[in-house]
Amino acid sequence: MLSSTELGRASHLRLLHTILSCLNELSSLTQQETEASFQKSLHSSVFEGVFKRKSMVEVYAKLLRLVITAWEASDKANLIIADNFDERADKRLELLQVKAIKAKSQLKTVASAMGEVDYARFIEALGLHDHQWQWEILRARF
Repeated sequence: MLSSTELGRASHLRLLHTILSCLNELSSLTQQETEASFQKSLHSSVFEGVFKRKSMVEVYAKLLRLVITAWEASDKANLIIADNFDERADKRLELLQVKAIKAKSQLKTVASAMGEVDYARFIEALGLHDHQWQWEILRARF
């Protein structure tokens, strides 16, 4: 839905927040659905190839929460480094960096559990083409 110039920017992050809200709502709606009825409801939609099982809706929501947390914490830390480094910045910077690392570590755990193919589908569906979200980088660093 975004142009290639908007990926990885604030507009992309806002869209991810909106998608997370939709995933949370979809997750609550699918609680009473069977797998068959869930798949039938996705037939001929853009999500047909994305959610192979209804449990993947919750997995996507969890992954997306972690991506958003890591992204926002990293952005705030970078802003402190670039523009706002004062006597209290050290502590804020440390807390934000720890938050980002923790979120990426949890992301690695969930991504590893879902497998490379499903994780690649997640990355593609959400336009997370930045190198930090790629399978090889995620698996190697955290």
